[in-house]
Amino acid sequence: MIGIYCRISKQKEKGKDVSIIVQKERGINFAKSKGMEFRVYVDEGISGTKNNISDRPEFALLLNSIKNGEISIVYCIDQSRIERNNTIWNLFVSIMLDAGCKYYPNGKYLDLDVPENRLFTGIMSITNEFYAAITGAKVRDAIHINAQKGKTHGLTAYGYGKDENGYFKIIDEEADIIQRIYEMSLDGIGTYTIANILNEEGVPPKFGRYDGQIKRIDKYTKEITTYNKKDTKWRGNVIHDIIRNPIYKGERKWNDGTVKVPAILTVEYWEKVNKNLENNKKKVGKREEYHYLLNGLIFCESCGSEFRGKKRLKGRDKAYKCKGKSKYKSHISCNSRGISIPKLETFIIKHLFISKELQNHLCGLQENKTETNALQIRIDNTKRALEKNHKVVKKIYGLLIDPDLADDLTLKDELKLVKRKIIQQEEKIEYLENQIIERDSSIRNRRLKNTFGQYKLTSGFTDTKRLVHSLISRISIQHNFNADTKGGYYLIKIEYRGFDESSMFMTDWQATKWYPMGYYRAQANTQKELEDDIDLFKHISKEKGKKIVIPKGFQGFETRGSGLMIELEKNEIIHFD
Repeated sequence: MIGIYCRISKQKEKGKDVSIIVQKERGINFAKSKGMEFRVYVDEGISGTKNNISDRPEFALLLNSIKNGEISIVYCIDQSRIERNNTIWNLFVSIMLDAGCKYYPNGKYLDLDVPENRLFTGIMSITNEFYAAITGAKVRDAIHINAQKGKTHGLTAYGYGKDENGYFKIIDEEADIIQRIYEMSLDGIGTYTIANILNEEGVPPKFGRYDGQIKRIDKYTKEITTYNKKDTKWRGNVIHDIIRNPIYKGERKWNDGTVKVPAILTVEYWEKVNKNLENNKKKVGKREEYHYLLNGLIFCESCGSEFRGKKRLKGRDKAYKCKGKSKYKSHISCNSRGISIPKLETFIIKHLFISKELQNHLCGLQENKTETNALQIRIDNTKRALEKNHKVVKKIYGLLIDPDLADDLTLKDELKLVKRKIIQQEEKIEYLENQIIERDSSIRNRRLKNTFGQYKLTSGFTDTKRLVHSLISRISIQHNFNADTKGGYYLIKIEYRGFDESSMFMTDWQATKWYPMGYYRAQANTQKELEDDIDLFKHISKEKGKKIVIPKGFQGFETRGSGLMIELEKNEIIHFD
């Protein structure tokens, strides 16, 4: 997969910088030319000079995807998008080389392992940093001077706002909540319990003041969930940070020192609560790190929830379990039984890579042109809607230039709404274009042969996971309880990435013998299958004295086939931990 990274510091005059739209467009065109799936990472309004990766959330996600082997190529329009900071550049190069990831600035391959290229890019990085340092010096000086005077810059801590002159001021309603948080903590109430109490009372947290949205990406499924800022809830770690923040005793951390600001609490009280906070914490031992090959792929057929791996090396609990089966009353109640992690993972590996039956079947399938055409129509329709919204944004900006309309709140709200629609439409286009790339028969077969060819019995967890996730899009598990047999039995449906076909297997609670229930096809996939289906159609449609007419667009029948049983020997079971 190609990672397309786009960044812009702030809105600039036309022609002064390359817009996010142009950066994305060029990156997507590059991915299409390579015939590869892609994922776009956008940091908008964020400087490339920042030392802390967490200040650039999408860049952090890109680096994490590279480390996990999900991204094999990185595209950016030029090096300055990656960084204007030599430390960050060295980190980026190190991660790229460790992962064997290739770098394509502006679509041209640059081997970062060649000493001359390392020297050239290093000099360029230092130049970028020097340029950014000069242009940003005046801004930083102004911010520093204002901070020393007690003025604020950017977002303020919970409990504070700023007055008309930019100085910190206390927000009384929020200051009352700060007092309550400290009181509850001093009474021995834990931070997560405090968060639950505030949520139950409907107390809005910091982001409750703001419009807009927050995005979070699931660690395993990689699905991005969007939340309205006004809908955010209190969390235990947020409460902990509030208690630890010295700003509430009137000391704002700034660079290596502190700046005096209005205090909500006395110094003595703040220190008393913080000393007591240590007594409220649970002493937790070192957290064990486990490997789950199939997290993000498995879902429960009964309740729709995800199956997640649960291991305890010191015990016997090693199973993928339905998240809908919970001890908490507020959660879904599902009766699906867990399934052995090592046995399910070994079966999947054997089904995909060791048994040649699946490889031969998938490589012989043809592209479903009907579905591809339907996807292209959806892309074209979304692009037309996107173009209209860009025109609306341009029109609103034109109206806001008028001094009489500059503060029109209705126009500004409409602008925010349309901008959100544009982001959603761009993400939809990206998703649909990836779907077409997955379905293209020539690209698909190259991907399959390459993926199957990469697997070796000695492959480690990271490589095996990457290969499995590139072949499978979803695994559905249905547990059927049977009073006559211990544990009942499981039906496992496997769907393949870029295909309409799926396979079905059945196994019992021991999960050592996997019986094929058949593979599924939506239509004929080869010319021979289509010819056989046409002959069958003629046979079942034959009527005396009438000419048989094959329906226009006939692509064969929906059918199911059979396969071979897969049996797991005890010495074959794979344990990644």
